[in-house]
Amino acid sequence: MLTPEDIQSIVSSGEGYNAEFKVRVPSKVKELTEEICAFANASGGTLFIGIDDKNQIVGVNIDNIKRSAIQNSLNDINPHLPTSFYPVEVENKTVWVIEVDSGPHKPYALSGAIYVRQGPNTQKLTTVEQMRDFFQQSDRIYFDKAPCSDFQIPQDLDEIWFEEFRTRAGISSAVNQSQIIQNLKLKP
Repeated sequence: MLTPEDIQSIVSSGEGYNAEFKVRVPSKVKELTEEICAFANASGGTLFIGIDDKNQIVGVNIDNIKRSAIQNSLNDINPHLPTSFYPVEVENKTVWVIEVDSGPHKPYALSGAIYVRQGPNTQKLTTVEQMRDFFQQSDRIYFDKAPCSDFQIPQDLDEIWFEEFRTRAGISSAVNQSQIIQNLKLKP
């Protein structure tokens, strides 16, 4: 949990890749959840409610109905994402804090959409190219594990290059070629 001093320090630094300020709960609570989803798809972050665009702590009252709506919206992130949602008194004003760590099960989606942080902003990925870039950046697609359906072993396997690989990898010549191919999971 953040202390009032922590919050004042973050506020003095302003919004950024890991911090987002909202003056109040927006009419569409989903806007908050989009930010949290983006933080989970990045390196984590904190959303503060009760701080204006001029980095001033103005405080906000969140009643049980709004709090419940926020919690329900956060539960719509898929896969489930643990968050901390709590109030902190700062300068005699209530600031609500939603903290999220970088998610271990990326990508996180909200209503089927993936949100990411781009500097201090949240962006919805809308093209296949954007999604591919995101998956590659989050280490979810590995170029060496992408299937090449046209490649046929042994017709397309270059014996000279294979032996070069064996030598550089320090694989004993006692291990036969088919065992190496199986160990590397190169054939189904």
